[in-house]
Amino acid sequence: MKIDIIIPCYNAEKWVEKSINSALSQTYQNTQVIVIDNESTDTSYEIIKRTRIERPELIIGTAPNIYPYSWTEPVEKALSLCNGDYFTILGADDYIGPEYIENIVKIISAAPDRIKILQSPLIGVDSDKDIILQEIKHSYKTLSEFKKMLFEKCPVTTPTVVYKRELHEQGIIRWDSETCSGAADYDLYFNIADNGIFIYPYPKWIGYHYRWHAGQATWGMHKQTTNYDLLIKQKWLEKWNNE
Repeated sequence: MKIDIIIPCYNAEKWVEKSINSALSQTYQNTQVIVIDNESTDTSYEIIKRTRIERPELIIGTAPNIYPYSWTEPVEKALSLCNGDYFTILGADDYIGPEYIENIVKIISAAPDRIKILQSPLIGVDSDKDIILQEIKHSYKTLSEFKKMLFEKCPVTTPTVVYKRELHEQGIIRWDSETCSGAADYDLYFNIADNGIFIYPYPKWIGYHYRWHAGQATWGMHKQTTNYDLLIKQKWLEKWNNE
């Protein structure tokens, strides 16, 4: 089983090198790491290019920054370069433990026909000293329960999600950033559920460290005047009520 690790980057000069090195230092070797810079205005891309010289197996590139608070363009660019069975998206300001991908492969291999998409808990750390702040995880047992939870809050730890790549090729995995802005992931989970696919929630933390800081897209989204979460809920409620 081959796993592609996609790292979209925008203005993460303080953390991107650690993120890349964590992806390249996995105990599970059948991986491919792809870093796509999203027109950073700091020195992020210089750091990425320097790391590429030191680690030639790293695949790098750039993508236009079209949608604020969204990783659609760099992720789609990276997906055009992927050839693995599954892919996951690692934040350029986050990092993963050395056995993270190995743990993912073990979980999926135990039920490969059942697990097309996987999520797991994450541990939040602070911006500077990697101090652990809290663990975030979600629990549900059925697709029906998951669909109900979607209308309450997003029941997915987005950074930890692992996708079977063929779902992207089939058009099921797609980010509508044009109409959903930075909430495109939320809309994606509705679409996944609408296609009858279960996002398997593994209950134990397996190695993802999520960094909280004022410059991240999640913080920026709070400044938007449009409530995209509400618009997405209304769209899918209307669709499902009419079926």
